[in-house]
Amino acid sequence: MKIKVNFKDVDTGKRRCRICGYIYDPEKGDPLRNISPGIPFEELPDNWRCPVCKYQKWQFSIILQEPVIPEEKELLFDEN
Repeated sequence: MKIKVNFKDVDTGKRRCRICGYIYDPEKGDPLRNISPGIPFEELPDNWRCPVCKYQKWQFSIILQEPVIPEEKELLFDEN
């Protein structure tokens, strides 16, 4: 018997600049601009810009966690 596995998109908290590809990681913060680790992207000041290309916050997109797909044998079980 096969079972259906549903995956939900999980927000990693990281954001990628759509212009240059820089990734803001809240676990690291932005030491060049005195942003401490642990500060979520949404709480960055409105005037914060990408440290690489200087584009604004709205140029960043959410990075979602890649789903871990179990091996087929883990999705199958015998009802005997």
